[in-house]
Amino acid sequence: MSYLHWFEAHANKHHAIIVKLLMQKMSKEAIIDYFTFEKMRLNEPDFCPLYGDCQKCHTMEKLNCYLCACPHFRFNDEGIACREGITYKSTCAIDSRKGRYAVFENVAHLDCSLCTVPHTEAFIAKHFDLEWKHLMRACLEHALKA
Repeated sequence: MSYLHWFEAHANKHHAIIVKLLMQKMSKEAIIDYFTFEKMRLNEPDFCPLYGDCQKCHTMEKLNCYLCACPHFRFNDEGIACREGITYKSTCAIDSRKGRYAVFENVAHLDCSLCTVPHTEAFIAKHFDLEWKHLMRACLEHALKA
Protein backbone atom coordinates (compact mmCIF):
# COMPACT_ATOMS: atom_id res chain seq x y z
CA MET A 1 0.00 0.00 0.00
CA SER A 2 1.36 3.41 -0.92
CA TYR A 3 1.63 6.22 1.61
CA LEU A 4 -0.94 8.25 -0.30
CA HIS A 5 -3.43 5.37 -0.39
CA TRP A 6 -3.01 4.85 3.36
CA PHE A 7 -3.36 8.60 3.98
CA GLU A 8 -6.68 8.84 2.12
CA ALA A 9 -8.08 5.66 3.68
CA HIS A 10 -7.10 6.79 7.15
CA ALA A 11 -8.60 10.25 6.62
CA ASN A 12 -11.90 8.59 5.72
CA LYS A 13 -11.87 6.34 8.83
CA HIS A 14 -11.01 9.30 11.07
CA HIS A 15 -13.76 11.43 9.53
CA ALA A 16 -16.40 8.72 10.03
CA ILE A 17 -15.53 8.48 13.74
CA ILE A 18 -15.65 12.27 14.15
CA VAL A 19 -19.08 12.43 12.50
CA LYS A 20 -20.34 9.74 14.89
CA LEU A 21 -18.94 11.58 17.92
CA LEU A 22 -20.37 14.92 16.82
CA MET A 23 -23.79 13.29 16.50
CA GLN A 24 -23.38 12.39 20.18
CA LYS A 25 -22.61 16.08 20.84
CA MET A 26 -19.19 15.32 22.32
CA SER A 27 -16.98 18.23 23.34
CA LYS A 28 -13.44 18.70 22.06
CA GLU A 29 -12.11 17.26 25.32
CA ALA A 30 -14.41 14.23 25.13
CA ILE A 31 -13.40 13.58 21.51
CA ILE A 32 -9.71 13.70 22.41
CA ASP A 33 -10.34 11.35 25.34
CA TYR A 34 -12.28 8.96 23.08
CA PHE A 35 -9.14 8.52 20.95
CA THR A 36 -7.06 7.05 23.81
CA PHE A 37 -5.55 3.72 22.80
CA GLU A 38 -7.60 1.66 25.26
CA LYS A 39 -10.94 3.17 24.21
CA MET A 40 -10.17 3.04 20.50
CA ARG A 41 -9.06 -0.58 20.72
CA LEU A 42 -12.45 -1.49 22.20
CA ASN A 43 -14.73 0.96 20.36
CA GLU A 44 -13.06 1.17 16.94
CA PRO A 45 -11.17 -2.11 16.42
CA ASP A 46 -10.84 -1.56 12.66
CA PHE A 47 -9.13 1.83 13.05
CA CYS A 48 -5.68 0.27 13.49
CA PRO A 49 -4.34 -3.18 12.62
CA LEU A 50 -2.34 -3.20 15.87
CA TYR A 51 -5.49 -3.05 18.02
CA GLY A 52 -6.24 -6.73 17.41
CA ASP A 53 -2.96 -7.72 19.09
CA CYS A 54 -3.33 -5.05 21.83
CA GLN A 55 -0.04 -3.65 20.54
CA LYS A 56 0.91 0.03 20.68
CA CYS A 57 2.90 1.68 17.89
CA HIS A 58 4.67 3.88 20.48
CA THR A 59 5.80 2.81 23.94
CA MET A 60 4.03 5.26 26.19
CA GLU A 61 1.59 4.84 29.03
CA LYS A 62 -1.13 7.21 27.75
CA LEU A 63 -1.06 6.84 23.97
CA ASN A 64 -3.63 8.92 22.11
CA CYS A 65 -4.47 7.86 18.56
CA TYR A 66 -6.13 11.10 17.35
CA LEU A 67 -3.04 11.92 15.32
CA CYS A 68 -2.25 8.43 14.10
CA ALA A 69 0.20 10.04 11.70
CA CYS A 70 2.29 13.02 12.73
CA PRO A 71 1.77 16.45 11.14
CA HIS A 72 5.57 16.63 10.86
CA PHE A 73 5.78 13.44 8.79
CA ARG A 74 6.56 14.02 5.11
CA PHE A 75 6.27 11.44 2.40
CA ASN A 76 6.34 11.07 -1.34
CA ASP A 77 5.69 7.68 -2.93
CA GLU A 78 8.07 8.53 -5.77
CA GLY A 79 10.84 9.37 -3.34
CA ILE A 80 12.03 12.47 -1.51
CA ALA A 81 15.74 11.93 -2.01
CA CYS A 82 18.19 9.36 -3.29
CA ARG A 83 21.53 8.90 -1.52
CA GLU A 84 24.04 6.15 -2.14
CA GLY A 85 21.53 4.12 -4.13
CA ILE A 86 18.84 4.32 -1.44
CA THR A 87 15.53 6.05 -2.18
CA TYR A 88 14.09 7.86 0.85
CA LYS A 89 10.30 7.95 0.73
CA SER A 90 9.63 9.67 4.05
CA THR A 91 11.25 12.10 6.46
CA CYS A 92 10.58 14.27 9.52
CA ALA A 93 10.01 18.00 8.96
CA ILE A 94 11.43 18.83 12.39
CA ASP A 95 14.30 16.32 12.18
CA SER A 96 13.34 14.63 15.43
CA ARG A 97 16.40 13.00 16.94
CA LYS A 98 14.16 10.05 17.81
CA GLY A 99 13.50 9.26 14.15
CA ARG A 100 15.44 6.55 12.39
CA TYR A 101 15.27 4.84 9.02
CA ALA A 102 14.43 1.29 8.09
CA VAL A 103 15.83 0.22 4.71
CA PHE A 104 14.29 -2.57 2.66
CA GLU A 105 15.36 -3.34 -0.90
CA ASN A 106 17.14 0.03 -1.29
CA VAL A 107 14.10 1.99 -0.07
CA ALA A 108 14.23 3.88 3.23
CA HIS A 109 11.16 4.59 5.35
CA LEU A 110 11.15 6.78 8.44
CA ASP A 111 10.49 4.87 11.66
CA CYS A 112 8.93 7.27 14.17
CA SER A 113 8.14 4.67 16.83
CA LEU A 114 10.50 6.25 19.39
CA CYS A 115 8.88 9.70 19.05
CA THR A 116 5.76 10.41 21.11
CA VAL A 117 5.23 14.10 20.25
CA PRO A 118 1.90 13.87 18.37
CA HIS A 119 0.39 11.26 20.70
CA THR A 120 -0.02 13.36 23.84
CA GLU A 121 -3.31 14.99 24.73
CA ALA A 122 -1.53 18.34 25.20
CA PHE A 123 -0.17 18.34 21.63
CA ILE A 124 -3.52 17.24 20.21
CA ALA A 125 -5.45 19.87 22.18
CA LYS A 126 -3.05 22.61 21.06
CA HIS A 127 -3.38 21.69 17.37
CA PHE A 128 -6.92 20.30 17.46
CA ASP A 129 -9.01 20.30 14.32
CA LEU A 130 -12.03 18.10 13.67
CA GLU A 131 -10.71 17.45 10.17
CA TRP A 132 -7.63 15.24 10.36
CA LYS A 133 -6.70 16.29 6.82
CA HIS A 134 -6.46 19.92 7.93
CA LEU A 135 -3.93 18.93 10.59
CA MET A 136 -2.04 16.90 8.02
CA ARG A 137 -2.18 19.51 5.25
CA ALA A 138 1.60 20.08 5.02
CA CYS A 139 2.17 16.33 4.89
CA LEU A 140 -0.24 15.94 1.98
CA GLU A 141 1.13 18.98 0.14
CA HIS A 142 4.60 17.47 0.29
CA ALA A 143 3.26 14.15 -0.99
CA LEU A 144 1.67 15.78 -4.02
CA LYS A 145 4.75 17.75 -5.12
CA ALA A 146 5.90 16.69 -8.54
